[in-house]
Amino acid sequence: MHDEDLKGKKLLILGGAFLHVELVKAARRLGVETYVTDYLPVEKAEAKQIADHAWNLNITDIDAITARCREEHMDGVVNMYFNPCQVPNQAICENLGLPSFGTREQYAVFTDKNRFLDTCQQYGVDIIPQYREEDFAFDNPAVHYPVYVKPSDSRASRGQSICRRYEEVAPAIARARSESGNGKVVIERFMEGQDIQLTYVMIDGKLHLEFAADKHDGKAEEDLAAIVICGIAPSRYTHTVIADATPAIERMLNGIGLRNAVVFLQGFVDGDKLRLYDPALRFPATQYEGFVRAVTGIDPYEAMVRFALTGRFPEAMRRVEAVQTWPGAVGVLLFVYIRPGTVHRVTGLAEVCRRSELIGIECRFREGDTLEGWRRDYSQCIYSIMLRCTDLHHAEKTIREIYDTLHVLDEQGREMIIAKFDTAKLWE
Repeated sequence: MHDEDLKGKKLLILGGAFLHVELVKAARRLGVETYVTDYLPVEKAEAKQIADHAWNLNITDIDAITARCREEHMDGVVNMYFNPCQVPNQAICENLGLPSFGTREQYAVFTDKNRFLDTCQQYGVDIIPQYREEDFAFDNPAVHYPVYVKPSDSRASRGQSICRRYEEVAPAIARARSESGNGKVVIERFMEGQDIQLTYVMIDGKLHLEFAADKHDGKAEEDLAAIVICGIAPSRYTHTVIADATPAIERMLNGIGLRNAVVFLQGFVDGDKLRLYDPALRFPATQYEGFVRAVTGIDPYEAMVRFALTGRFPEAMRRVEAVQTWPGAVGVLLFVYIRPGTVHRVTGLAEVCRRSELIGIECRFREGDTLEGWRRDYSQCIYSIMLRCTDLHHAEKTIREIYDTLHVLDEQGREMIIAKFDTAKLWE
């Protein structure tokens, strides 16, 4: 149904990949004229294919996009999911006087891991113990292995390494630096506790927990350690460790001047503490918002459209944390990874798509596509599958049935799927 206050307004969406398809659909439901831009051709950008207008301007070409927006009298510019679009989104909105989540300085804190960690320490928010590059000038007995080395500002787990001894650190730093946009790296203690992903919607300085998931990673022997293969929401720590950490996080965000924003955070449970390690001013690149909409009727996609055009979230978003305690609602985000090779044939996909639990599925490789070499990051993911289950037993059964049904075969007929989630972890 069209919204008379928004009908006819123009919205530019930065990034044409699949995850922004639902954002385009939400805008069009509200009667908004949609534009999508990035460097990809239309045939490789699903969101462009359904938008009213598709531009081929790279999201980093801020001046050109700003000029084109002025020509078109654009009413809003938005990025819902993508790390590389965060800073351009803020800059373009600032140039045009349009709503965004924060200032250039605030975005700098949330797109540079080192600055974010410094800010956490300033406000007394727990973080993972850190090391400096100088600590590895020699085989330092003060360093406790394993350590985790990653770029200061990359995405999709690129350039990240687990180092279990001194000799592995220098190559890991070089790899992280090669993937870092600012040339900086982060070195921290490798955590063994539960990895948590959080999304808050901040409205008038108050945090509302939209998403809290327990993140389960791949195995070192499959070269996918510290790469998520399954997420389960709500987190088992929602009402304990996360609830205890939220007031300090809220004070920090208010302290740096944020008032209305989507805040994505990742952290590890360490005893009774939540130690943060990664931030963003966006939703995580998942389909969890479709789960929220299906369970509660609250639509985060429409909320993003409204914010981009008005600077305000709808009042319903103040109630979004109800999804954390909704009876009979467990969200499962299953990532399916493949080994290098050419995808010759896929079987069982149609059956997966017909499942009643399915919220959405993103396909990153199709028949005939080739994965060149081990990348050891999210770029080896062929499918991300969002499911709504009734409880953990239902989740376990559904995951197993999908693995039994779905097969990705190479040119020799060999299975390409790797790193299957061990459902026994649901009960640990």
